Amino acid sequence: MGAGISRAKLAVSITPENHPDRAERLNNLGMRLSDRYRRTRNMDDLEAAISNAELAVSITPEDDPDRAERLNNLGAMLSYRYKRTGIMHDLEAAISKAELAVSITPADHPDRARRLHHLGFQLSDRYDRMGNTLDLETAISNVELAVSSTPEDHPDRAERLDSLGFMLLDRYKRKGNMHDLEAAISKAELAVLSTPEDHPARAAWLSNLGGSLSYRYDRTGDMHDLEAAISNAELAVSSTPEDHPSRATRLNNLGNGLSDRYRRTGNMHDLEAAISKAQLAVSISPEGHPDRAVLLSNLGVMLSNQYKRSGNMHYLEAAISKAELAVSSTPGNHPGWADRRKNLANRLSDRYERLGNTSDLDAAISKAELAVSSTPEDHPGRAQFLNDLGAMFLNRYKRIGNLYDLEAAISKAELAFSSTPEDHPDLAQRLNNLQGSLSYRYYRTGDMHDLEAAISKAELEVSSTPEDHPDRAKFLVNLGGSLLTRYKRTGNMYDLEAAISKTELAVSSTPEDHSDRTKQLHNLGAMLSDRYDRTGDMHDLEAAISNAELAVSITPEDRPDRAERLGELGNRLLDRYIQTRNMHDLEAAISKEELAYSMTVEDHPDRARRLNNLGVKLFVRYIETGDMHDLEAAISKAELAVSSSKNPSDRAMYISGLGCRLSNRYDRTGNMHDLEAALESFIISFNFSNAIPLRRIRDARRAIRILVSTENWDQASSLAQAAVKLLPLVCGRHLSRDDQQYAILQISGLVADACSLSLQVGHVHQALQQLEFGRGIIIGYLMDNRSDSTLLQKDFPGLANEYDALRFKAYADVQEKQPVLREKLLKERREAASSLDDCLYRIRQKLGYERFLLEPTVHELKPCANEGPIVIVNVTNIRCDAIIVSTAEVQAIALPKMNSCQAPSSFQKRLRRYRTIDLKKLNKYERDIEYDTDGNAFINPDASASSEHMSWLWSSCVEPILKEVKNSQASDSHELLRVWWIGTGMASSLPFHAAGHYINDENAQDSENTLSQIIPSYTPTIKALSYARSCASRAAKINSSEMSILVVTMPSTPEHQSLPGVEREKLAIQKITTDICKTTALESPTAEHVLNNMSRFDIVHFACHGCADPEDPSNSHLLLQKSGPSGPVVDKLTTSDISNQNTLGGTWIAYLSACSTAGVEATDLADECLHMASAFQVAGFAHVIGSLSPADDDICVRLAELFYRSLAKTGTATRHSNRAVAEALRNAILNIRLESPDPRL
Repeated sequence: MGAGISRAKLAVSITPENHPDRAERLNNLGMRLSDRYRRTRNMDDLEAAISNAELAVSITPEDDPDRAERLNNLGAMLSYRYKRTGIMHDLEAAISKAELAVSITPADHPDRARRLHHLGFQLSDRYDRMGNTLDLETAISNVELAVSSTPEDHPDRAERLDSLGFMLLDRYKRKGNMHDLEAAISKAELAVLSTPEDHPARAAWLSNLGGSLSYRYDRTGDMHDLEAAISNAELAVSSTPEDHPSRATRLNNLGNGLSDRYRRTGNMHDLEAAISKAQLAVSISPEGHPDRAVLLSNLGVMLSNQYKRSGNMHYLEAAISKAELAVSSTPGNHPGWADRRKNLANRLSDRYERLGNTSDLDAAISKAELAVSSTPEDHPGRAQFLNDLGAMFLNRYKRIGNLYDLEAAISKAELAFSSTPEDHPDLAQRLNNLQGSLSYRYYRTGDMHDLEAAISKAELEVSSTPEDHPDRAKFLVNLGGSLLTRYKRTGNMYDLEAAISKTELAVSSTPEDHSDRTKQLHNLGAMLSDRYDRTGDMHDLEAAISNAELAVSITPEDRPDRAERLGELGNRLLDRYIQTRNMHDLEAAISKEELAYSMTVEDHPDRARRLNNLGVKLFVRYIETGDMHDLEAAISKAELAVSSSKNPSDRAMYISGLGCRLSNRYDRTGNMHDLEAALESFIISFNFSNAIPLRRIRDARRAIRILVSTENWDQASSLAQAAVKLLPLVCGRHLSRDDQQYAILQISGLVADACSLSLQVGHVHQALQQLEFGRGIIIGYLMDNRSDSTLLQKDFPGLANEYDALRFKAYADVQEKQPVLREKLLKERREAASSLDDCLYRIRQKLGYERFLLEPTVHELKPCANEGPIVIVNVTNIRCDAIIVSTAEVQAIALPKMNSCQAPSSFQKRLRRYRTIDLKKLNKYERDIEYDTDGNAFINPDASASSEHMSWLWSSCVEPILKEVKNSQASDSHELLRVWWIGTGMASSLPFHAAGHYINDENAQDSENTLSQIIPSYTPTIKALSYARSCASRAAKINSSEMSILVVTMPSTPEHQSLPGVEREKLAIQKITTDICKTTALESPTAEHVLNNMSRFDIVHFACHGCADPEDPSNSHLLLQKSGPSGPVVDKLTTSDISNQNTLGGTWIAYLSACSTAGVEATDLADECLHMASAFQVAGFAHVIGSLSPADDDICVRLAELFYRSLAKTGTATRHSNRAVAEALRNAILNIRLESPDPRL
């Protein structure tokens, strides 16, 4: 090569300047120098080549047939210099020369294909620099034309095919069109196949083919493509001479393939081999080589992966060093300048995450911003730069808490996502960053739209990632985290189960030595702990501790997230201490938390949480030991947590915790300053509008407790009213029944307390509205689902159809077990619930529908008393009252004797459980010394003092109420007054109908009792009463002249006592109603059979065993029968089964001749009135007859006989009278008392 250049120089030197061959000889010398430059990368050769080529062009006449070739050659040399220096002027000049060369080359000239190929290459270079897709499209067009005009056996055809494949790959990377990727691979394969194995260019074609296959692997996750990519890269390297200028590039490509395989399989051998190839590539590249910077940058990425796998800081420092060297050796105008700064920024961000040094993070953001700002808006790499920059802004937000950083993170992530095609291989990663940023904004603002959007993005990133993709585990963890957050907000148990399932899947698919495993175990432990908190299952707690211990053990001591792992382990040990009272666990919990706190730098975003958690654990030790040093330390930590917290929702939680500690110090010392400070803390925490609603309610109740103790009634009442308004947020209509019940358990007694406080300050109307708004939430939702939309259908059919469709989906009972389908159905239900709220808003904008399905106003409630007054008895430890609703007014009377020392002891015990604040619920670390298990003794049929109890209920409650009712009712009618009773708070299960002045059994028929003076009925709420009347009205309109009765009997029940009376009961009903009813009997039917048939009957009568579930009222049931593997077994007809039915139409009476069908054994859910009787009412029965207590078999038979006999006297006209059913029941009970005096009847 050197001799040839010498000869060419000599030829030029001896050729006169005006000689016609001088231009050719200059061109020849330039070409030889250019060839040597391409081998040696000596810039002097390239400069000399360009100088000679420019001179050759300048002395070549414009019409010379060789001018095109010389222009083409000069363009190629300028292109080489551009690639070396990044000077755009050279690239523009190269393109200009190449375009001119093509333009003056005839279409049929044999060299036109080569010139088109060169022009295409240079346009492709400009696309790489500027991102203008027009350049790429023109480049592809030129090279396609070059290929099409090149004979199949032409020696340059393979090179042109390879170039075309490379450009199609660029277009794929820009637009994500799989057709381009497949075409790119096809062209590259054809280039390889048409090149002899010993051809010097074949290695280049193999390397490029490997690159294209690697991209298809990234897209599809098909390991065959990755293996083929590596195989081609290995072959390319092996067939490249050691001194070849492209060997370094091919080694780098092989290293990238091995690195991809490592990311897929976790095999460290691949990563080590990748690093080895990359290091060799760097070592054989001279310092001034134009590719050296990209080789250094790629080596830095691989070293970073090794750091992430091993946690060894040496690798991270080496990665940063390589990235810095790559940046420093890249000119500012080089096309790779932005990408190398982005890589350096990512490495600095990694170091920040490890060491917590904010200067690293600031430097990373600065470099990433430069990378973005220097990249054209339509450049294909810009989306990734934005994505990485957004992640860095989010890290800084998490550290500093500046909202600007959070909004910038979301903005960059959204822009990155929006500029990424739907089928782009990096879409999932960009969704992941956007999901994380939206989640943090939710944590900051509490906006559910952000949380729902975050979950949606997380679901999409998982669904768009192949199951065996290395990043899928990370995406599953993020999805699990977002679902857990929603669970904590809504209480939806399915979200918690799904979160655990996703995280378990992530753990199982992650190699044991992977750096992400510690985070996965940490998250899984936290989720299992949450499930333990919900269910009390110790297996979950032990598993949570095990995961937390493992997470700590595999986290290097110098990693910043080790503190978080230690804190989580401390929390789980504290949970176990609460369960077992093992002081070893408590001491270990404190020790772990102290260590975590000591490892957390002062400006770290988790420092406030560490302080708060340490304070909680010290407080628990104070509760156990009474050591004031622990209490003082707990308060000190809480104060520091509050002062150092930057997250508003977290700060609210810390303020609340401080209030609890101060309140406890007041209990210990009596210092009023502590009590006042505690009150202020609770109120401040409650006023954080974006905090979790349940937490806000708990803080309100803590504050109310203090305000009641200091008799600050006005503020207590205002606070209670504000807390009640949050109830629909705690118990949403989209939750499952179990989750709704769990939510109600958390706020039991609040509404009754709020009512008492409103009455204390003289706000009677407000007290009534709060009871209607806050009680019976669950059955209220069920009734809304069955509300009649006939009028709406008539006036606004489109809205009515939308409303009916949405409420069907929003209230759908999802029973699907298959996880994917179940998840889809639950998502549809959540979305429908949200859309239903919007639909209801639009309906309420229509004239005449302003109050559609809203809680009624007092003005709307009073007409509900048109058939008789409605009495609400509210009993709390604050005060006891009755609110009397008539068509004329709403009034309240105090019932001071109900909470006096004269009340039965069992009632007093039960009342104490309804105290303003139940400490056991509000703080699981405080002792509830007043808890008792004898709270239901007042209505226990085995209680020895029934007469005394009913006499007390009469004198302290019913008698004064009835006196007031009679005084306020101006009527000359001698007809007995009908009164509806609603018990709230402690009074929810009181038998008002059985109250009377019973000195002894002989006086049971005195007029001083409820049944002698009025016709009593019960209703869960006034809304339920209105709903029942609408059902009665529809039943009266629909039914034919002949009534029908379905009698369901269970003479014998598997594993339960036989009921010989049910047969007599059935025969009595048939005999009495034979003239007016058609009777159908079902003996020992299945629950399904009954459910499928009962809507066809006017009256459904059950004579069987009943069971009121003391923990889950939705599982209260009538006992029917079905076939089992070895004979008949019990088949439960549950409250939930019944209330999910929609029998609106002809159903009239449900008669439940069974035990405890109208009582709620789950005391904390008493105000929801979830029992069998209310379930039948929800299903559409106008009247339901049930029992508050266990029922005697013989009395059940006799009562049914007397009831139907009384009902039969009025014939079919009875259906048009609500009063007739209540009168028939009253008459039956009075007759039973004559036969068997018992005040409890």
